[in-house]
Amino acid sequence: MKRLSLIASTVALTCAQSAPAEGRIVELHDSGAISEANAVKTAIDAAAAAAATCRRSTSKTPLECECSATAEMAHLKSAYEAAVADHPEWPEPGITVWWSGTALNFSAINRAVHTCP
Repeated sequence: MKRLSLIASTVALTCAQSAPAEGRIVELHDSGAISEANAVKTAIDAAAAAAATCRRSTSKTPLECECSATAEMAHLKSAYEAAVADHPEWPEPGITVWWSGTALNFSAINRAVHTCP
């Protein structure tokens, strides 16, 4: 069975997750907040694509591929940090940020961006 990379599993989690029983959905309406959340989503997509390309063309593990996508991971970390600087509640456990049919769990993204050295 093919293992999902950390970024790919984060993407799956963030795109398909519903809020846990104790959780809360933060629905975005403000265009600035949506722009920040969308920048994180775009960075996740780029990092996942880079890791997938690496996996197809090398014998590296999923984690090694994610960590070797240094530019994409740096961009993801930067987008994440900018978003949570303006919205400190987003990375709290149990919070799902939702807009236009897209959901992100910033606590899961936090774990992903801090996995690589």
